[in-house]
Amino acid sequence: MRLLRRLPLLCLFPVLCHADEPARKWTDAGGRSFEGSYVSATDAKVTIKRTDGKVFEVERARLSKEDQDYIATAAKASPAPAPAATTTPKFDPRDYRAHMLEGYDGSAPNFKAPWPKDGGVDKEPEITTIEENAGEKRFIYESPHFRFQSNVVLRPSLLAKVAMMFEACFQMHHDIPLNNRRTRSPKAPKLNAFLFETMEEYHTAGGPSGSSGVYMSQGDKFLVPLEGLGVKKVGSGYMFDYNGNFHTVYHEVTHQLWADLGDYAGIWMIEGFAEFMASAPYSNGKFSFIKQPSYALEYATGFGKKDSGGRDLGKEFTMPHLKEIMTWSQPQFYANGNKNYGLGMLLVYYFVLLDGDGTGARFKDCIQACQEGKSESEALQVLLGDRSYEALEKDVATAFKKKGIKISFQ
Repeated sequence: MRLLRRLPLLCLFPVLCHADEPARKWTDAGGRSFEGSYVSATDAKVTIKRTDGKVFEVERARLSKEDQDYIATAAKASPAPAPAATTTPKFDPRDYRAHMLEGYDGSAPNFKAPWPKDGGVDKEPEITTIEENAGEKRFIYESPHFRFQSNVVLRPSLLAKVAMMFEACFQMHHDIPLNNRRTRSPKAPKLNAFLFETMEEYHTAGGPSGSSGVYMSQGDKFLVPLEGLGVKKVGSGYMFDYNGNFHTVYHEVTHQLWADLGDYAGIWMIEGFAEFMASAPYSNGKFSFIKQPSYALEYATGFGKKDSGGRDLGKEFTMPHLKEIMTWSQPQFYANGNKNYGLGMLLVYYFVLLDGDGTGARFKDCIQACQEGKSESEALQVLLGDRSYEALEKDVATAFKKKGIKISFQ
């Protein structure tokens, strides 16, 4: 789906979950309010579904006492989670983060490796058919790192073209010098992608209205309708559209591959990084990092190259002060999704390509801090270094001015 319609990246260890409660007004400690229904809660956070279908987390401590009392009552009324279906991976979805990093060896992180010119795979992956059950509309296929469950039969030759995009994403995140731990966890289960023949079936399964793909942290799975993968029905069969717009796929797979950091990185960084990586142009199994800078700026400020969409910020605009942006909660970020995705993307662009000596050193240190379990505020301090927010704003404005983009803060 378009990024402003994405579910949040990570809901850590949800212990209570049930059908949505009726929508109600929620109020944070600052007096800001929004409409939504209770979904689940942990000791520290509550998951809320807004009336437009977006699902996000809020720290319980940031909500009003009335809201916290409501959560306590709703949590007590929640039934135990239903047993996992036999076709899902054999691990507890409430504790999936421990399993997504099985076999990870952190003794040799790749932070000092050079940023590659491109990343991906050289050929279509081999597809293995696991199950084809027409009666239950369950068709399961696997590529080297992904498990695809479709509700309609697909030819392995067709699915190989789709899987090539997924495997290319997997490999390019493995290759970039940010030490992606999921791609370095050889004993972890394959990553799950659920494919749906129609948009109606996708929405019924939990895909937000108006979206064309979503990574869902609860269950660690990517849901996507076939049309979101460039798969079109032709007669009684299907064909792959090489000219499709796959930005959403790359964005959501980025979330899936970095799901282990969701409780530590700020929402601007989570979404901005997914946007930044999804902007790298893709062709025949490879993502170009040489072309990525120009494509990323075009996507953030305009409508993207080759009519691929964009955030349309313009070449001259005002953004909130960085102290505000970089400490936004999820509801604050999603309140103006299209613009804020663009702003988050530009900030990631700055830290990866323009900050300091241009090697992305602080961004790498921030990722490492997250992987070490540092808090969001501690990881943020790594990006700031010895700078104040005001000094950082000057650095950001100066760097983008050289790129022909005028940014002011207020």
